[in-house]
Amino acid sequence: MKKWTTWISFLLIIALLTACGADAGKYVRDEYPLVSVDGKGTNMSKVYEVDGKKVPAVAAELAAKESPKEKSKESEDQMFLVYNDKVINLQKDPSNDSNTLVQIDSIEYAKSHYDSSFLQGYLTATLLQSIFGSGWNNNRGSSYDYRGYTKSPSYTATPSTDTSTAKKPTTSDRTGSFTSGAANPSSGSSSTTRKNDGSTPNKVTKPSASKPTTSKKTGSFKRR
Repeated sequence: MKKWTTWISFLLIIALLTACGADAGKYVRDEYPLVSVDGKGTNMSKVYEVDGKKVPAVAAELAAKESPKEKSKESEDQMFLVYNDKVINLQKDPSNDSNTLVQIDSIEYAKSHYDSSFLQGYLTATLLQSIFGSGWNNNRGSSYDYRGYTKSPSYTATPSTDTSTAKKPTTSDRTGSFTSGAANPSSGSSSTTRKNDGSTPNKVTKPSASKPTTSKKTGSFKRR
């Protein structure tokens, strides 16, 4: 009996340690491909794509990984999870209703981008003040309407060059080419055509003009 009690206690400790180390943000980074990055340092937002799962399902999945301070009411279009160090904005992918875009914002990014009146439509004002500070009220007027990655037409993100977090290739198949180092047509030098699909550049060499023939001179000379 004593052995069973010890074993159960050990399992409980492991479970508690695992729960304490859970991080919804890290889970998203490990499981889903990165779509976009905006900002830098402590003022940063990253967007990930979840295929085949709708907003409420993804919200429940992340809340199970790390319990939020507050979870907005269930919605097929948009939901929020608030933590001490981040705000997770889940939005329906406008290009595919079956997919969800997960936007993970640092506290500083959320504080400086979202309008307070918009967030208060999803979350309690008391919680927002406890996270962002009691003096936070960044109402910028009707001309400012930041609602997240998919709902803000003026949003421009910095394309990510970090391919290590990507779990799959991009869904768009972009083709075409551009030419760098264009050569002078009369110089006979080569130009490089590089394709956007990632293939090895093909080296195109412009045929050089034929060399002029040289006339053979004959004659003699005498040494003095």
